[in-house]
Amino acid sequence: LQTVRDIGLLNSVPGLSVPFLASAFGIFLIRQGFLGIPKDLRDASELDGYGHLRFLFKVAVPMTKPIIGSFLVISFLGAWNQYVWPRFATDQNRWQTVQVALRTIGSENPDQLNLGFAAAIIAAIPLLILLIFFQRQIVRGLTAGAVKG
Repeated sequence: LQTVRDIGLLNSVPGLSVPFLASAFGIFLIRQGFLGIPKDLRDASELDGYGHLRFLFKVAVPMTKPIIGSFLVISFLGAWNQYVWPRFATDQNRWQTVQVALRTIGSENPDQLNLGFAAAIIAAIPLLILLIFFQRQIVRGLTAGAVKG
C-alpha cells in the first residue's frame, strides 16, 4: 500500500487502470495478428513510398482491427471484473469500483437478494453496450484463422 501511495496511484483513475493496460495475452495476440500480414503487402507499401509508421497506420492496423477489437473487449472484461486490485488501490468509498460495490451490497443486505440482482444487472449494462458495439470485430477476430485457403 505504501508503494502505491508513494507512486501516486492510490485513489486515482490511473491507479485503477494502469495495471491493466498491458498483458502477456494481449502482446501475444496482437503480435500474432501482425505476423499474419503477408510480406508482399509490406513490399508493396515500400514501393508506394510508405514508411514504417505509415505502413503501420494505413495497412497493418486496419488489417488487424478485428484482433485489436477482440483484445480490447477481452481486456476490458478482465479489468472490469477485478476485485482484488481495486480493493488494494483504494481506501475511500468514493473510489469504490462496481465489483467492490456489488460485494458490499451483497454482504450488507443478505436478506434482500433483489437489491444484489438489480445492482448486478445495472453493472452489466456497460458490458452489454461494449459487446454490441464491438460485435463485428469480435466475430471477425475469432474467425480470422479458422478458414484455410
